[in-house]
Amino acid sequence: MCGRINVSDHPGVQILMDYLDLPIYPDNFTPRFNIAPGATLYAAFVNNNTPETAQMQWGIIPAWAKPDKFDKPLINARAETVWDKPSFRNLIKSQRVIIPINGFYEWRREDKQKTPFYIHAKQQNAMALAGLYQISKQGELECCVVTTSANQFMNKVHHRMPVILTPEAMKDWLLSKDQSCLNALMNPCDENFLQLNQVSAYVNNAANEGEKCVETINDVEETPANLQHGLEFK
Repeated sequence: MCGRINVSDHPGVQILMDYLDLPIYPDNFTPRFNIAPGATLYAAFVNNNTPETAQMQWGIIPAWAKPDKFDKPLINARAETVWDKPSFRNLIKSQRVIIPINGFYEWRREDKQKTPFYIHAKQQNAMALAGLYQISKQGELECCVVTTSANQFMNKVHHRMPVILTPEAMKDWLLSKDQSCLNALMNPCDENFLQLNQVSAYVNNAANEGEKCVETINDVEETPANLQHGLEFK
């Protein structure tokens, strides 16, 4: 998936979580425009058949992994192989999460040049990413994002994209035990759902924060039509 996430609009995210009758953030919520892997994300999951929320670290090290087997935590799970991969095949059965965000970043690579884009929903202030979670050996909650092949619009920047759930599909993702139902949810979102905006290299540094991260240089319609191949989706 993208290497960075924006969760800066608390009211927008809360409206999304209202579909699950869940509060998502504490009163002292701090906007974060440039969340990188290894940081914490708020996520909704099911505990005793009831949705609830918790902070989870973005990135999974499988419980069975031998020391030094993984150079980096797994931040993505491919929808096409999630039922088969040892890292995810048990998690997809019952340990699914929704990660509410305002948007994410992706980088287009041309030779040695990387161009960042901010991707968000056109008609609403937040969107729900499908994810998986586990409890680590240390007892910490960890999550990753499920990705799928890009729709035609997103493919202008990258050939992969996160699985984005409609509000109506969120409960099914959390509660369903039907594999065919879950597979049907792990598809690219509608072509008209997303807006892509080119942003500055300021966002490249994970230490940089604030509204400057999402300031638009160009929307994608004003950039060359043959944009291909980003960086982070896997």
